[in-house]
Amino acid sequence: MTPFKAYARRLFPTALQTAACAAVLHTTLVAIFARHIGLESLHIAAISFLFVLALALPGGAVLLLTVWALRLGRTAALILFLVTIEALAIALEMYGFDIGLEDVSWQYGLITLPSAVVAWHGSVYQVAKHAGAKG
Repeated sequence: MTPFKAYARRLFPTALQTAACAAVLHTTLVAIFARHIGLESLHIAAISFLFVLALALPGGAVLLLTVWALRLGRTAALILFLVTIEALAIALEMYGFDIGLEDVSWQYGLITLPSAVVAWHGSVYQVAKHAGAKG
């Protein structure tokens, strides 16, 4: 199987994993700051999951196409994932809340950085691991 097809096969399962990770982290963070867990937490988790999934599918496709086209190794791909996903989160926060760069919340890093690692691990790392085992 070509690396492009291997990346394409990992896109949807990895997007689901990434969305689930982000939803759990976001809901946990909100529950900690609100000091309350309730029905609202389930709503936050569901909305977060759907929002991240809607971003992870096309965004993941672009990232994986970039990794494939540039023939990036695992480390370079990890850096690409971390920087791109963090930049996207900052841009969305600035746009969504109509704030400046100085007002960006550091707490989003607690959600986006682990989610970026999950996205990278589920796609680039897994493809590289299987390619190395076969070759």
